Order: sequence, then structure tokens, then C-alpha cells
Amino acid sequence: MGSVSASSVVGSVEDIHNHSFLPLFHLLLISSPPMSALTTHVPSSPPHPDIISPTTTTSPRSLDDVLSSTSRRAATFEQQIKALEEKLAEDLSNCRAIESSLKDAFNSVKRNYRRTDKDAFRTHVPHIDAELDEVLSVLNELEVQLPAIRTQTAHLGRLYDSSRDKAQLLVEDLRWLNRDFKSRWRTVIFSRTSPVSWRWRATLRALFALTFVLVAWGTWIALRGAYRAHRLRLVWGERLIS
Repeated sequence: MGSVSASSVVGSVEDIHNHSFLPLFHLLLISSPPMSALTTHVPSSPPHPDIISPTTTTSPRSLDDVLSSTSRRAATFEQQIKALEEKLAEDLSNCRAIESSLKDAFNSVKRNYRRTDKDAFRTHVPHIDAELDEVLSVLNELEVQLPAIRTQTAHLGRLYDSSRDKAQLLVEDLRWLNRDFKSRWRTVIFSRTSPVSWRWRATLRALFALTFVLVAWGTWIALRGAYRAHRLRLVWGERLIS
């Protein structure tokens, strides 16, 4: 340890400077104990006759110890930094591999998305166009057919109304026919709601009036003859009417 020269220390320092680790070396020098503290543990030697120091005198052995410890620390830190560099390089390569994998996955997803869009545009759009054309043709046909259908519907409505009226008349006729003769005769002569024609109603009323007149006239003659016979004390028989 004592044979470490200053040239080796200078070489180590130059290597540290070349590897851009100069701030770390300065930090190491700052954190190292002062030379005066190191010289306290080293036995004092007689002063060299050629070196005259106004304050203190440092022995070459203590300086070599400091330089050797410093070089050892620098070598240790350099090894740690090299290991850190290797780990960082490995992590960087892993990150690059992951990034490349992500890029490949993203590109594949983008290609699949574009392919899907193209397939959808190629297949669904013509199908939608065909359906729209079919719907437009159906709408045009309906536009032509709807007025005729509306007319037919109105005609069917009128037919339904007339059929309903006829059905009601038939029901009333059936009810009229199901009644007895006397009831129908009284209804025709004495009311206006009978389901018969006015001619038939006038004929029946005329016959009724004629019959009523004849009956009244016959009754009047009979009553007059009876009154005369009663007054003249006539015998009932052939002279009654005379």
C-alpha cells in the first residue's frame, strides 16, 4: 500500500475526469478527513533539511496513505457506477424492447381497425344503399296507391253505412211481420210509424173509413127502424124495415 505513487493517483484522477465523474471525486475529497487530522495519528519524523514549512510538515507516508485510500474509494465508486451503467443499459434495452412491442401492437391494432373500416365500408354501405333504394321504391308505390286506397276505403265506408241501414230496416220488417194481424192493422190505420208505403196506408185507411161509414149507416137504419116499430107498436117481422 505504501508503494502507491503519485503518478498512479493522477492517472486514476484522469480516468475519473474522462468518465465524467469529476463531481463525485470532488465530493469524495470534500468528505475525506483533513490532512492535519491524518497527520496526528502518524508519528512525527524529523524535518527535512531542504523543506521549510511555516506551519506544519507532512510526511510522505501519510500522503501516500491518503492517496491510496482515495484511489481505492474512487475505484469502488467507479465499479458501482459501471454496475449502475450496465443495469441502466439493460433497463434501457428492456424499455426499448417494450416500446417496440407496444409500437407493433399499436400498428397491428391500427391496421386491423383500418381493415375493419374498409370491410364495413365495402360490405355494409352497398347493403344500406340497396335497402334505401328498396324503401324509396316502396314509398313511391305507396304514394301512387294511397289515393286509390283512400277512395276504396271511403266507398267501403259508404257501403257499410248503407248495409247497416238496410240491416236495421230488415230487422224492423222482421219485427213487423212477427206481429199479429190486428196489431199491424191498428198500427197502419192509427199511427204514422208503420213500416209500410203511403199508398198501402191510404188504401187501408180508405177501406176502414168506408167500412166505418157502412157500419154506421147500417146501425143508424137499424136503430131508426127499431125506434119506429117501438113507437108505432109494430110487430117485428117483414114490415119492420118498411
